[in-house]
Parts: sequence; structure tokens; C-alpha cells
Amino acid sequence: MTFPGLKPSYSNLEESRWDRSKHVSSNNISRPEAIEAGSAHRIDSFRESAKAPNTLHAKYLERMALRVEDKIVLVCVRDILWIQSHRNLLWLHVQAARYEHRMTIKDICTRLDPDHFLRVHRNAIVNLDHVIEFDLPRCGNAFVHLRNGKTLPISRTGRLVLRRSLLSQSYASAGTDDS
Repeated sequence: MTFPGLKPSYSNLEESRWDRSKHVSSNNISRPEAIEAGSAHRIDSFRESAKAPNTLHAKYLERMALRVEDKIVLVCVRDILWIQSHRNLLWLHVQAARYEHRMTIKDICTRLDPDHFLRVHRNAIVNLDHVIEFDLPRCGNAFVHLRNGKTLPISRTGRLVLRRSLLSQSYASAGTDDS
């Protein structure tokens, strides 16, 4: 609610993004110039750079620094078998240990390479390098079996994603093979 004669205050900057974008769009300049001007005014142009090829190098996590009591342990992401979440607490399951890390599953999903990690449930992500098989019956519960003997449930949404993405990738790679 605004009162007459009072200007809203913004804690981060003197003017809001809305005010800056109105300023940029009112100058009758082209879209690339507006994007460049927006980045000069700290307007995020991430969406535009993500759309353009070779402008944003996708960097995924390779190692994670985890605090364990009075130590900091470095864990290679490729060694993680699967990740379990409960609210904003993650349990990273490695071959012989389980580490806690404070982060949401949504955040970790964006930082992991989607070619190697797949979210199979609302609280589980698996490393595809450690998966033996996916059990996807037409009716009933679906499961993923890991090399260490662990079996995790797959949600209905995860089942649909698996059927579409993994099978389409295998058909695409089989079609490009010239042997």
C-alpha cells in the first residue's frame, strides 16, 4: 500500500528494477542495446545469455566442501551414489559414508550435471553412473536399483520423465551410430 507523497524505499538500490527497465525501454533503443544497458544497471540478463549458444558456459559442481564436526571434507560429486532430502537438509550418500549438507534439493538439482544425475522422487536424486537398472512396470510401484544394493522408489512423475528422456536418448544415440 502506498500513501500519497511517499516514495517506496528499496533496501538494495536507490531505484527498483521496474524503474530501471522503464527507463531502458523508454529510450527507443533496440533489444540488444537494452539488454546491454540492463546489465550495466544490474538487471539480470541471464535468460538472454542462456538462450544464446556459446555465451554462457554451463558449470556444474565437481566437488563439494562439507562440514563434518570440526573438519571440512571434500567429496567428488561423481562419487555420490544418491542424494536424499528433508526440507533444506540433504544427505549425500557416498560408498562408505553419509554426509549432511544444508541446501534444498531444488538448488542442488540446478548445480548438478543433468547427464549424470536424475531426480527420481521429490526427495531423491540418483547418480546415473551408479544405477544398475530401472524397474518400471506398467502397473504398480517403480524402483531404481543402485550398484551398492540400495533400491529407491520412483514417483509417477519420475517414471514419465524416465520413459521419455532415457529411452529417447538411447534411440537417438542408436540412430547416430554408423557401425
